[in-house]
Amino acid sequence: METTERRCQIMKTLCRRRRETTSNLASEFGVSKRTIQRDIEILSRTEPIYTQSGRYCGGIYVVDGYFIDRMYMTNAELGVLEKLYIAADENAELLTNDEKKLLGSLISQYSKPKSKA
Repeated sequence: METTERRCQIMKTLCRRRRETTSNLASEFGVSKRTIQRDIEILSRTEPIYTQSGRYCGGIYVVDGYFIDRMYMTNAELGVLEKLYIAADENAELLTNDEKKLLGSLISQYSKPKSKA
């Protein structure tokens, strides 16, 4: 398995499990822990992942709400939805409460998560 493919598989694994250790990933991918550490260092530059030290809670984490296969809206697209959401606040007849909740849900689901780092 080449480096790029391994890193892609690491991201898929992290998105599925949400947290994993360097040791487990090294064993699973048949590489050294140092190789996984380098992979995580490179991935963390472009992906919303972070590491946390500690014996019991330590490991590699994916930011809550991020999934590799999920599509996200652009800032312009989200801006239009947010304007509609605000307009619904000002004009109660524009959307029903259920429609407004749905719109709020769409905005949160299709916004890129903020990195914790």
